[in-house]
Amino acid sequence: EATLLRIYAIWEHSMKNHLQPCRQFSTHGEHANKATLELSPGVLSALIQVRAHETNSVLHIPHFGQEVALNANTKSQKFTWKSDIQVHSGTLQNSLHLSNDKKEARFHIAGSLGGHLHFLKFIILPVYDKSLWDLLKLDVATSPQKRQYLHASTALVYTKSHKGYPLSIPVQELTDKFIIPGLKLNHLNSDLVIPTFQVPFTDLQIASYKLNFNDIKIYKTLSTSPFALNLPTLPKIKFPQVDVLTQYSKPENSSVPFFEVTVPEVHLTIPQFTLPKSLSVGSALLDLNKVAHVIGDLELPTITVPEQTIEIPSLKFSVPAGVFIPLFGTLNARFRVSSPLYNATWNVVLKHIADYFETFLDST
Repeated sequence: EATLLRIYAIWEHSMKNHLQPCRQFSTHGEHANKATLELSPGVLSALIQVRAHETNSVLHIPHFGQEVALNANTKSQKFTWKSDIQVHSGTLQNSLHLSNDKKEARFHIAGSLGGHLHFLKFIILPVYDKSLWDLLKLDVATSPQKRQYLHASTALVYTKSHKGYPLSIPVQELTDKFIIPGLKLNHLNSDLVIPTFQVPFTDLQIASYKLNFNDIKIYKTLSTSPFALNLPTLPKIKFPQVDVLTQYSKPENSSVPFFEVTVPEVHLTIPQFTLPKSLSVGSALLDLNKVAHVIGDLELPTITVPEQTIEIPSLKFSVPAGVFIPLFGTLNARFRVSSPLYNATWNVVLKHIADYFETFLDST
């Protein structure tokens, strides 16, 4: 599904298989996949999911799962990955999380390994004359019949500070324009002259103009000239005059001022035309009827496209008129390991308070 404001796509696939190329080997299983994608102005969303299980005479995979998700817009961004794999009686799980918004930036990664460890009883260490199972004293917390797990995770969280140093460029507002004082360059020409030029495939001619870097002028209303687009084998498309509006907003909800540019809605009319049966490629002429005869002994029909009206929606975007240098906020780092016999956690915090830094370490 596609419009000028949104593109959405979804793909789904499922499969069952049974393969036996020879008596000694056979495999069977099921697979299911799904992917979605959504695009709109300032928004991106994507999701990929994979689910499968496969059993054969060599390897038994009762479950194989993967998931990747991405969500991003102008206010926040988030990426996640999850993995879940089972092979025979063992399991492996992993996850990754990345996110960023106006308040904090977060990174988290975790892994988990599970299965039976009774095979450690058969690993004898010559120096100690004991098995690895006895040396680790696993009988204290578990038994060979139970499943054991090993978990490990790391997390980094940075909390952003809303205090800092704003640096904005000076702007002088007049009745019909904004003036930004430029650099005063001694003994250097601060004017840049753009010669007259023709825009390709159009009848639009841009007149010569001069850029003065001593005083940069931004007009509140900038009108574009109407023009026609002439593409080979396609009808002429006329573009109307467009008035682009520019406003200057001082910081209220934002840390720096910004220019807000608004492009109004535009309606384009494409006249009726007939699809060509030949294309010109340089000096050569490609006859599409001959190509169709070679492929399938077909003759191209005459296709007439009726008159179409395309509606280009209004577009609004902001351009910052300065930068904001934030102060250091708070950084929190956490590392954790857990097993049937041992658990360990480390937590480190570095925090900026007024004119000094505070840090502490918590270990368990």
